[in-house]
Amino acid sequence: MHAVLLKSQSLTVERPDRATGTAIGAVGSIGALLLAALLFAKAVDWPVSWPQFLAYLGTAALILLACLFAFWSYCCASLRYTLDPGAITVIWGPIRHVISLSNIQGLSHGRGEQRPRIRGLGWRGYHIGQGYVDEFGDVLFFSTHRAPDDLVYVQTAGTTYGLSPRDPARFVAEAQRRRQAGQDQSRDAVQRHLIAAHPIWADRTAQALAFVAVVVNAALWAFLFAYYPDLNSEITIEFPPIGEIANIHARGEIFKIPATATAILAVNLAASLFFQWRERAAAYLLLSGTIFFQALFAAAAAVAIINAT
Repeated sequence: MHAVLLKSQSLTVERPDRATGTAIGAVGSIGALLLAALLFAKAVDWPVSWPQFLAYLGTAALILLACLFAFWSYCCASLRYTLDPGAITVIWGPIRHVISLSNIQGLSHGRGEQRPRIRGLGWRGYHIGQGYVDEFGDVLFFSTHRAPDDLVYVQTAGTTYGLSPRDPARFVAEAQRRRQAGQDQSRDAVQRHLIAAHPIWADRTAQALAFVAVVVNAALWAFLFAYYPDLNSEITIEFPPIGEIANIHARGEIFKIPATATAILAVNLAASLFFQWRERAAAYLLLSGTIFFQALFAAAAAVAIINAT
């Protein structure tokens, strides 16, 4: 246990063993980035075609995976438990779970026969998410345990937490001592930093609209990459699709269509995230309009393809 005294208030900070979990996550992030760089370097010299689109899509997916592993590694490195006179606080990245000592119904040291079955994020030395333990039922894990004996189970009326302090016996004893002292009563709470508290994470409708817009935009790029080899050297573009015709003599100019659509997508997604804080209906309207514009640009691309093949 690492004790830190803050002015007149006793605060104990317990940092679990995070080295293995953080290292594995960092290796995963670096490995995904290296694979993305290699794939991009290989595909950049290919002719514009469907295979090149797939390579670029794979590059984007690997970069996204690298960012996820980097975030998970950061959260692992930040994992800690604090004990103050009123509560145990579990800190994981941008999220804090405050567990009032007065609401704790039991503190139990894990045993070898209690093999947790965990669903969610996890690898060796890192386990975050819902799990099940025969003795306790559903358990929310914020741990870096390697064996069941590394765990401490904190039971409340609503949730059982699975934690992994470096010295489980001492952690339980310290929590029991503070619980019996009964000072500075706190309330159970889940606190989130600004990004983690954004309404988008709980808004299924906004998520679905944004997903559809992104998928339509990706399909637009895929469509043009697939048909580009068959285009004539001179093409025409109608935009809107039933409107004025503009002659374009370089077939590569056709990629201005998905590029413009992507720019609109990015701006509208950012704007919808802002509007969600105050007016969800405005965010829904903006996202619906984004889908309409993506479809409009897709129609323009289809007309251009028909005219140029």
